[in-house]
Amino acid sequence: MILQDTWNMLRISLLMPDYKKGMKLNLFEDKNNVDEHVDVYFSNMRPQIKQIIDIVKSDRLSLSGRPADEDIDDGEEILIDPKEVYYLDYVDRKLFMYTGNGVYRIMKTLAECEELLCNYGFVRVSKSNLINIFKIKQLKPDLNMKVYAYFDNGERICVNRSYKKEFDQYLQKMRRMV
Repeated sequence: MILQDTWNMLRISLLMPDYKKGMKLNLFEDKNNVDEHVDVYFSNMRPQIKQIIDIVKSDRLSLSGRPADEDIDDGEEILIDPKEVYYLDYVDRKLFMYTGNGVYRIMKTLAECEELLCNYGFVRVSKSNLINIFKIKQLKPDLNMKVYAYFDNGERICVNRSYKKEFDQYLQKMRRMV
């Protein structure tokens, strides 16, 4: 199973020039084998390795939410893969998740999402925003030490100057891990 599609690898390599191009994958089919197992060899724990482990353990993270424009809570929720999420925005005591397919309201706190998604490329950039660094197309500096993250869907989010140091550290950490 390949966890990263070519487009995400290209995007990562553009944001992170020292990104290693993939990892070695060996698959063996043995019809006589009754004990299926997965061995993972790694030199250091990276987000991709953590995702592989989560998938094998069937702990693959998904976020549940309902379309933001629905006022009636009928209990129906949609499961969304974190790779599809551009950013999360906390507005009027409600948390919204922005994807390419729409906006969804999720019933978690921003702090809970930050903890859940830290290994999936999400970092806090302001009091009310978490962004997915794998969806960033471009980073542009602005006045007053602000940086704007431009996404491939055309939207932008400001990296608040009080979160800029943490944001830069997270990017450096991800460069080392990826």
